[in-house]
Amino acid sequence: MHSRFDHIDSWIFDLDLTLYGPEANIMAQVRDRIALYVERFFNISSDAAHHIRHTYWKKYGTTLGGLMAEHSVDPHGYLDFVHDVDMSLLHPAPDLRGQIEALPGRKLIFTNADAPYARRVLAARGLDGVFEDIFDIHRMQHVPKPASVSYDRLCNELHIDPARALFVEDSAHNLGPAKALGMTTIWVNHDIAVDRADTAPFIDHEIADISGWLSSIHTIERTI
Repeated sequence: MHSRFDHIDSWIFDLDLTLYGPEANIMAQVRDRIALYVERFFNISSDAAHHIRHTYWKKYGTTLGGLMAEHSVDPHGYLDFVHDVDMSLLHPAPDLRGQIEALPGRKLIFTNADAPYARRVLAARGLDGVFEDIFDIHRMQHVPKPASVSYDRLCNELHIDPARALFVEDSAHNLGPAKALGMTTIWVNHDIAVDRADTAPFIDHEIADISGWLSSIHTIERTI
């Protein structure tokens, strides 16, 4: 591996908008399913439901966090409902599979979604069987990224040395706690507006596409 990464033995990947691009529109479906759940739960209008969805997301990190804290909603039933989306918009990525498989060391998923949904996404992308483990929202005890306690839980439960770990993530603010622990951080920039002055200290490497980046570091390895 390129010398910048030859110390890495744990390759940690976010799921949504990291292992596939925004063109698949999966997260828009999830967002609308969340609003529909809220609409039915409170028997309110769609506009009011989207307002509550966004308010809880801002206050608790996820809409689920707000529904659990204020209304004792069952997280399993909620996640089953909001993740009932059309996966046919995702397509197998054999090149990406080969690039991830070729990485030396452990390959892990760290996601604010749940494991059943993550496995469906991975299967749709042809990435099933590639990753050793999926550290999901349930294993975070429903405290989502970027809460630092969930990064601690990840490292403790999976016996990860942060100094030898790399984290790839599309949400720049989720890289802060990883960097604070000593991880190498990779930001997948989809040209969504962010405050670069605030996020730059969290980011070791900025990329536009995960497959292209992995291909480049493997290419460098082959040509040395």
